[in-house]
Amino acid sequence: MQNQKIKIVLDDEKIKKVLKIKDVINIVEEGFRKKGLGLVSLPPKIGPKLPAPGAFADSMSVSVSNEKGCLETFGIKWIGAFAKNLKIGLPYLNSIIILNEPKHGIPVAILKGNWITAIRTAAVSAVCAKYLAPKKNKITVGIFGLGVQAYVHVLAFKAIFKDVNFILYNHGDNFLSDFLERWPKEKFNSSKDFHEVVKNSDIILSATTFPAGITPYIFHKDLKGDVLILPVDYGTRIDPRLYKCLDEVYTDDIPQYELKNKLRHYFPLNAPKIKKEIGEIIAEKYKRKNTPKRILVFNLGIALFDILVAKLFLEKLRRI
Repeated sequence: MQNQKIKIVLDDEKIKKVLKIKDVINIVEEGFRKKGLGLVSLPPKIGPKLPAPGAFADSMSVSVSNEKGCLETFGIKWIGAFAKNLKIGLPYLNSIIILNEPKHGIPVAILKGNWITAIRTAAVSAVCAKYLAPKKNKITVGIFGLGVQAYVHVLAFKAIFKDVNFILYNHGDNFLSDFLERWPKEKFNSSKDFHEVVKNSDIILSATTFPAGITPYIFHKDLKGDVLILPVDYGTRIDPRLYKCLDEVYTDDIPQYELKNKLRHYFPLNAPKIKKEIGEIIAEKYKRKNTPKRILVFNLGIALFDILVAKLFLEKLRRI
């Protein structure tokens, strides 16, 4: 065991070829269930303050046990984000994941975390949509942000909905054309009016980079009566008045939400108190009525899914 080699994969393209979106969605759903059952130890992510505009860094650790209480896996992700990278063609987010085996705690893998972060984030949204989206034959997803997250979320929503169409917020023709080039066979609607995007959406995905302050696109007056709001960019794109008009609010992790809420950079003073997590829904801790509702889910990005997807990648790689 001591001589076991650590698998090092720092090529995102290799990781991308191995991971399939449906498999990632399934592993994320199971991760939510385990969290709802109390089988996950997840300290809130923490990082140093960086004296650079639009930059942050976080360390994210987690351990996961099975239903017998035995350790299944644990690990950590180290991530940094620099907004200025986008101007020179570099990724906004960059990360490394270290995965440990559960018997002796020995590190078994060091993986580039960029694609794992991207695909697990979209899978988290997809699982939330599976349980909370309006019950309709055809779903319309409105998307703010035209980067990697928008791309992967389209993959994820197409994987869980039989009939789904997309309306993109066009915040710049060059960004829109670059995005559409990645989907030569897919038809997208687009609009330069963010009010129109919200008004026509059953699911609203906000996946932009973090602005300097709260800069809303999503206003309560534009919401349908039955809608799911999934902001990857925390509360920065939501009009603070909207919170009074919601029927249900959830998060992936309450301690993480409470910590980020105190910073006041991502959320306003009137940000909602959240008492229930998505994992509790999936673990069937309580029953919900499937009546039309305005629902908001703050998925803040937790190490649980990074480590589970990293473990999935390693298992698939060994079978190749």
